[in-house]
Amino acid sequence: MSTNGRTRPDQPGVASSFAELSHNAIELAELQAQLFSLDVKETSQSAGISIALIVGSVCMLLGSVPVVLIAIAQLLVEKLAWSQSAGYGVAALIGILASAGIGAAAYTRFSSGMAAMKRSREELNRNIAWLKSNLRSRTQAGAVAQD
Repeated sequence: MSTNGRTRPDQPGVASSFAELSHNAIELAELQAQLFSLDVKETSQSAGISIALIVGSVCMLLGSVPVVLIAIAQLLVEKLAWSQSAGYGVAALIGILASAGIGAAAYTRFSSGMAAMKRSREELNRNIAWLKSNLRSRTQAGAVAQD
């Protein structure tokens, strides 16, 4: 094989290249696991507040809201001379709207807490893309070296 006076650069051995790539992939997996752990911790703290809001909403609905709604219904009947069914219907509607508002606040808070997991997904996607790119470039370099 003629090299026309040029010296061929030392090609790293397949074993050392694979060992280096394996080492990098393992380090990357460890870092990814640490990031995921931090994101889960952050998300669970945020989700805990959301769950407390939901429990508070349900307790309020089951405890004091019926009494307040009955009072509103009686007020509508006595002060506006509405029928009892109309007064109680409007009071029920008020209760449903209040519960929906509290539930929407809890959902919004929960959704923002789940956004922290986005960081782990994005980092994992970047790491997988890096690994694929690195494997592809090493495969192509090996094919060129064999030519």
